[in-house]
Amino acid sequence: MFRLFRGPKADPVAALTLMDSVHAAPDQNPPTQRAERRRALPSEQDRKLTTQARQWLRSLAARERPLALCSTYPRLANRLATAWEDPVQTEAIFDELMIDDRGGRLGFAPLVANELMRLHQLHEKRSKLHGNS
Repeated sequence: MFRLFRGPKADPVAALTLMDSVHAAPDQNPPTQRAERRRALPSEQDRKLTTQARQWLRSLAARERPLALCSTYPRLANRLATAWEDPVQTEAIFDELMIDDRGGRLGFAPLVANELMRLHQLHEKRSKLHGNS
């Protein structure tokens, strides 16, 4: 999923690279979607982690770092990193991920889903500690 440079001082966040991922075959009968509900195709910026996202990853404890998420869905990781200090905005992103309002979503691979659940739990703990519940 992601490559890590080997060596005593290797930084797994700095070495994180997007790998070719296997995409599900398109649905033969996709749900009808209004044009404004469709997600735009990812730009080159959406295909790699931003500096802010890399800093966010480094700020998390090693066991909490969502490396599979960052490798597979850098656009989503960038959004979470940008919103992380704003509890309301972060919760809105998690709600968006958990509720399929576009129809036909296949969900995340188990490893990514587990990382998202751990991040959500961390977010909830931080919100309670800061009185934002």
